[in-house]
Amino acid sequence: MKKFRSILLEDSFRLSGMIFILLSLAIFSIGAFLIPNSETELTSFFICYCITTVFTFAVLLRALGQYGWKISRAKLDHTVILLIFWLISAFAFNKEMSVFDNSASWVSTYICLAAATVLLALFQKELSIRVKYVLSFFMGTALVLFGYYAMYLLPLYIIGALAAIFLGLSVHVFIPFFLCIVILVYAYRFHRITPGLKYAFGAGIVLPLFILCGFLLQWINIQGKVVTVQEQNTSGNNILPDWANIAQALPHTSITEKFLKAGLVYTIPDKSSNWFWGDFGRNSFGEARKHDPMVMIASLLVGKIDLSDENRIQILKTVFDSRHLAEERLWSGDDLITSRVITEAKLYPEYRMAYTEKTLSIKNTNRNTWRGSQEAIYTFQLPEGSVVSSLSLWINGVEEHARLTTKGKADSAYHQIVGVENRDPSVVHWQEGNQVTVRVFPCAIEEDRKFKIGITSPMLLENGRLIYQNSSFKGPSPNRADEKVRLSFSSVPKSIDTDLSGIGLTYTDNRTYQNDWQLSMNSVPLAKAGFSFAGKSYKIKESADINTFFKPDYIYLDINNTWTKAELTNLWANIKSHRVYAFDQQLLELNEKNIWSTFDKLSQLNFSLFPLYTIPDVEKSVVITKCNSQSPNLSDLDQSKFYTSSKSFLSKAIPIHVYNIGQNLNPYLQTLKQFNLLRYTTGTIAQFNQQVQQNRFPEQQELDNAISIKSSRLMIQESADTTSDQAPDHLLRLFAYHKILRNISATYFQKDYTNPDLLKNADQAFIVSPVSSLIVLETKKDYERFDIDESKNSLKNASIQSSGAAPEPHEWVLIILCTSIMIYVYCQSVHFKKLRSKWAV
Repeated sequence: MKKFRSILLEDSFRLSGMIFILLSLAIFSIGAFLIPNSETELTSFFICYCITTVFTFAVLLRALGQYGWKISRAKLDHTVILLIFWLISAFAFNKEMSVFDNSASWVSTYICLAAATVLLALFQKELSIRVKYVLSFFMGTALVLFGYYAMYLLPLYIIGALAAIFLGLSVHVFIPFFLCIVILVYAYRFHRITPGLKYAFGAGIVLPLFILCGFLLQWINIQGKVVTVQEQNTSGNNILPDWANIAQALPHTSITEKFLKAGLVYTIPDKSSNWFWGDFGRNSFGEARKHDPMVMIASLLVGKIDLSDENRIQILKTVFDSRHLAEERLWSGDDLITSRVITEAKLYPEYRMAYTEKTLSIKNTNRNTWRGSQEAIYTFQLPEGSVVSSLSLWINGVEEHARLTTKGKADSAYHQIVGVENRDPSVVHWQEGNQVTVRVFPCAIEEDRKFKIGITSPMLLENGRLIYQNSSFKGPSPNRADEKVRLSFSSVPKSIDTDLSGIGLTYTDNRTYQNDWQLSMNSVPLAKAGFSFAGKSYKIKESADINTFFKPDYIYLDINNTWTKAELTNLWANIKSHRVYAFDQQLLELNEKNIWSTFDKLSQLNFSLFPLYTIPDVEKSVVITKCNSQSPNLSDLDQSKFYTSSKSFLSKAIPIHVYNIGQNLNPYLQTLKQFNLLRYTTGTIAQFNQQVQQNRFPEQQELDNAISIKSSRLMIQESADTTSDQAPDHLLRLFAYHKILRNISATYFQKDYTNPDLLKNADQAFIVSPVSSLIVLETKKDYERFDIDESKNSLKNASIQSSGAAPEPHEWVLIILCTSIMIYVYCQSVHFKKLRSKWAV
């Protein structure tokens, strides 16, 4: 085999073409991936198209000079290089004038591999026989891909042919067809020299088609499951809506996700128009649209099932962690990214709590001013028991702090100002499952938008270690964001475990953004100092479980696909002497004859929603659960029999014992736990068996004037003592938040849980809760117009510096009196008189 260098230098024209292909590809990548905005995309297309045009004329002039008008005799190698130029230009052009949406990741890889294969065919004479077989195989796969695109663009051929006479841009539509011809010519030449290569080429064609057939079979299977569930639900006896039953039954695979996103995210054909085209409407899902040939062909051949977009979105929210993407949008946010994150936190190990401020900068990467401003939506996942206690938005370069109001007023003001008036607000709302959503508008192209959110969190206590957990978020992509982290401590942490650099009271780092991180340290004795405000004092003490007598007569198994046969075998041996039930459309008492058939059926479910309202004797019952993080929120099931029955039951019932033998808790149970509607315990099967035998179960101590945070083993107690200590004001904020949750637990699902007393508690502590939201508006007149008053007897927005107690009114009088006396004494001092005499001179 000749040396690689000598092979390249054999044809200088070919070599120059390949060099410029690399240049063109680099320019395309800058506009498409490195700096993805409309300005760079347009520039990259213009440069790619210019290079392509110049090389096209060079190839034509060279062919005319050598062969006259018989240009078909021209060197095929040069034609191949020309077509690759046009292919790169076509995808650059597609960024500006979308013929098809952005390719799925695997398709982009496939395209690059196919183009590289065609280029490698230029050197097939110099390759070994083994490499030729591999090359022939990939030539076959490339033919399938370009054949698909040639068919996809078929409706444009007539228009493209006519327009090509006047405008060369339309030539792009013919490139896949021309590449198919080139591949077939090369395959024929390979076969003439080495006949055995035809088998490798054929295998390359068959493999993608075989994979497509497998995809279609799974697609048909998924569609069949949907139809089966829908038919089973026609009886009207089902307690869950159709979409929830479908979500339980569908396999949790990437193909299922694509099936559900077909038409929402992935382009599908519109048969009323033509084979492929017609689906150009904006989707109702917050994910960029994609083009996937597999999804396109499956939708075309198998057809679209009778499942509404709303139901698809509900299933995606439930099973594929897409709740954030399904948030209602007033404006697009497609071109927004998170460009910078500043995380600043103050940790109080002696109080087992922390306050974190995250300042996020939002960049609009689109440079087309006609597209206007965009809306940024973030979903923050807070550590368990945490509460949002501040919000700021920078308006005209000035940080403006939020005001607290009802969720209804905040929502109404935001929709009016953003949806109608197109001006500056930001709002944060409480969500089930320890989440909040933040909305920021407008995010314009002129400058980055900046907001700050403050979060008060209890720290997790595990095995004598305090764990600080970062609050992660979903929203405009932070993949290329810089992050500045600065943590300060109220006292020097002991045996700290962290990647941050520092010593003593401060730890810092400058890095690319990390969404999921934590640090830990040894726990320290709890502080005795409290926090006083509005005639009340708040202090902390250790919270411990109390082993109480509990003899369950009825045991209910909440079975789904997270359970294993080994776990049930171990459990069944110790509980079969009790009355044991499972739920399969109705309560079913388990025995030796039906337990394993019931398990086989229920263990197919992606998630379970045990209807607690079916339990007749709550005080003598325990539910054993094991689950993943998948399930609908209870509010998602509105109008269903499950929801209405649960709502009525939860408003009257006492908390029921729930024992979790797993590590996770689904959103349904998590919400009930959050509202203290469960007597929740977690442990192993062995521990449960022991507790059943001893009839002793651990319970959290509850007092009327105190709240408990189990994850921190912490109790915050309220008293009438007004002694002013220098404890952080976050004691009151956490106390108020958990007290609000406890007070509305029985009425939350009745939709009439808001009352003045709850709002007063939220306003005093200045926290986001089910009854309150924080909102930043542009002017004072806006606040007046929507009747959003500034909080008066309140802690106001939290800050890193707000660590001490706020003075009471009588304390302010004492401070002013003491200051006045000090000033008077100083003015009467000898030193002051000497200074006064010098000034007089």
